[in-house]
Amino acid sequence: MIDIALSYIRDILNEHFKNEFSISENKVMLSNLVKPDGSSAQNVEGKIVLFLISLDEESTLKNNSNRYSNHGDGLFGHKSPTLHLNMNLFFCANFDSNVYAEGLSYLSSLVRFFQINRKITIDSLGNTKSLSFELCRLDYAQLSHLWSAIGSKLMPAVLYKVGLLAFDDVPLERIIPAIKELDNQT
Repeated sequence: MIDIALSYIRDILNEHFKNEFSISENKVMLSNLVKPDGSSAQNVEGKIVLFLISLDEESTLKNNSNRYSNHGDGLFGHKSPTLHLNMNLFFCANFDSNVYAEGLSYLSSLVRFFQINRKITIDSLGNTKSLSFELCRLDYAQLSHLWSAIGSKLMPAVLYKVGLLAFDDVPLERIIPAIKELDNQT
């Protein structure tokens, strides 16, 4: 589901940029900025680079029930509760000094897009999910640590907390019969 959500976000942003800037190329890339060996990733120059920083569990929805009724047939299914995740997504304007202002234009457009579209609905394989976007603020120390962890120099970027991805495709662990009241007519 993570890959589907990130690909969908990339695709709708690319369509938004094509409409707003009258361009034909994709400007949003789903990629790391830096390869694991420390070298620069390929094909990300002159792009808004979108990547996943972290995932965390939505604690307010942690205590869901793990029993599911089978619509009145007297049986209940037992399975692990749904896992609700938030994603922290980083959008980085990777534009060199010759087109730095262009990168800022794309980043500004991205912020406006999520200002207007705070919730986005994804319909994947008949499974509808709603993602909400919340702009996150990092202080200078957090920002410095983040860029050090990424392994890149500071670039114009924005961090969004995106919730909620629900992982609910775990199989049933067992079927439990319902307790029925016995009719004692003696």
